[in-house]
Amino acid sequence: MKNDNSESAYIRMKKLLDGSSDEEKTNFLREAKPELIDGYEISGYSRAVRERSSLPRIPGAIDIVGTGGDGKNTINVSTAASVVVSAMGHTVVKHGNFGSSNHKGSADFMKHLGYNFNFNGDGLRERIRALNFAFLLAPLHNDSFAKFAVPRKVVAHKTVFNYLGPITNPADPATVVLGAADANIQKIYAEFMQAEGKTGYSLHADDGMDEVSPFSRTVLLHVHARGSRKIIINPEKFMSTIPKEDAIETSDPSKSFALTVQGLSGKSRTTAEFIALNAAPALAAASGEYRLDEAYGRALDCILSGAAYAHLRRIVEFA
Repeated sequence: MKNDNSESAYIRMKKLLDGSSDEEKTNFLREAKPELIDGYEISGYSRAVRERSSLPRIPGAIDIVGTGGDGKNTINVSTAASVVVSAMGHTVVKHGNFGSSNHKGSADFMKHLGYNFNFNGDGLRERIRALNFAFLLAPLHNDSFAKFAVPRKVVAHKTVFNYLGPITNPADPATVVLGAADANIQKIYAEFMQAEGKTGYSLHADDGMDEVSPFSRTVLLHVHARGSRKIIINPEKFMSTIPKEDAIETSDPSKSFALTVQGLSGKSRTTAEFIALNAAPALAAASGEYRLDEAYGRALDCILSGAAYAHLRRIVEFA
């Protein structure tokens, strides 16, 4: 669904990316304040960015991604949840980048495992056929963010580009789970999904996490073909025990990656439950049938059976 706001935003971003000066880009970033935009406007910006990628759209794909910036130092749970969803037979195209400061981004985790980021459109299709999974390293497939690198440094605070990252996956996934670090962006993401005809969830936890939190309730805005609805997840109704923070949070990248693998392999049930909690919305949205509690149980079974870790090994070893 497009409207005038979406179309004008699309045209403006396209012009900025096609040949504007850094001064023009800087002025745009100062004007397009995240708190003032709506879902239709950010949809237009997103479409202009996505168009610059040469990668093909992958019909029926899923992505699980958050804005970051919640300051919680959690493990790479969206990437781990993506592996679980893919292991259960759904097509996942994960879009991400290296961490800007702490080296704990989703791409840092995949690099740590030995993942090969270098492939083109044919390579993407090949990975989808073989694995139901591909990880797209954002800078390799789109130059839009690089074009705004200098203006973003000049502005030196959060801009609309901080919130474009999660919604500029060039595979254009039909189902998305978008984690937001604040409630305003959560609402904008839900409107974005409606504008683009996508299904899934926009979520934000009461404790500030841009993920389904194991410590507090998480508010989910479920967007589907018939409209949208609000759902509340209370973690104690899903998890067997509320984890200690050091089971899922650390500022040390190597420890974070190790905890993520321990969770995916089922060696740490606490961490596995946190991953399953974040896989559940994507599974529920993708199937169109599972309740969130049922999706959580199926995700946890996938992890504890060893299927998720075996799938992770196939993903990393694929040449």
